[in-house]
Amino acid sequence: MCHNPELAAEVTLQPIRRYGFDAAILFSDILVFLPFMGLDVAFPETGPKIAKPVKSAADVDALTDFDGPDCLSFQADALRLVKKELPENVALIGFAGAPFTLACYAVNGRGSKDWSETKSFLYANPEAGRKLLEKLSNGVIASLDVQIDAGAEVVQIFDSWAGVLSREDFEEFSKPFLTRITKHVKSRGVPIIQFARGIPSGWQTGCEPTAFQIDYVENIAEAAGNLAPRPVQGNLDPATLLAGREVAVAKTAAILEKMRGKPFIFNLGHGVIKETDPDVIAAVVDRIRM
Repeated sequence: MCHNPELAAEVTLQPIRRYGFDAAILFSDILVFLPFMGLDVAFPETGPKIAKPVKSAADVDALTDFDGPDCLSFQADALRLVKKELPENVALIGFAGAPFTLACYAVNGRGSKDWSETKSFLYANPEAGRKLLEKLSNGVIASLDVQIDAGAEVVQIFDSWAGVLSREDFEEFSKPFLTRITKHVKSRGVPIIQFARGIPSGWQTGCEPTAFQIDYVENIAEAAGNLAPRPVQGNLDPATLLAGREVAVAKTAAILEKMRGKPFIFNLGHGVIKETDPDVIAAVVDRIRM
């Protein structure tokens, strides 16, 4: 579906038609450009799988430099289709995975609870590890440029697995690359939202994106204080939506009260769980707009 512009556009637009959200985010996947670097990505029921993951410095050297415009035409076409149908007052968001999170899949080759294979590779092969993260950073920048050129008005960078890193490792394996990507996107005149899941907000100062997304673990008001004056977005626990309308609306109201008068975008602290009742989402949206 990611490779079919018509289907990707339809999936992107359906939540806007149903709920009237303030922004649409492109339907795609963070691993979408890895095959063009020489990493064969498949999606069995157990989650993403890479047939021949990176296991050595030679494997890193063998990775192809990613050329965004020629490879991701399907993504650009999807964005253009969405742009044509999107109401003028609804923003269009593009996105990419952060280099460390992409490295987790590139080295592990599959999902993991602790990503120990990736971390041990980075520890044991510091030069090759940095080269891998640099190559992935180049790919992220090229991917975001494609999306910006096709009409994305905002982009978000997802470091979904940053939370397995110590502070020192975050400073070495994630933050420099997030900062480089942020500087590039801002040089294009486009806002960028950073989501480093599982990382305390205080660790993220110095990255300087336009806004930060906060997961559901941290207190949103405390995070906003640490990251001021930049806006924050978040941080309703997606599991709250499974607890029913009354609970979800009450938790939503509590977050709104904490952030009253502060620069804030309401959002979940991570993705929607597939068993969620769509009517509960509608109730949350209604409460936000009261």
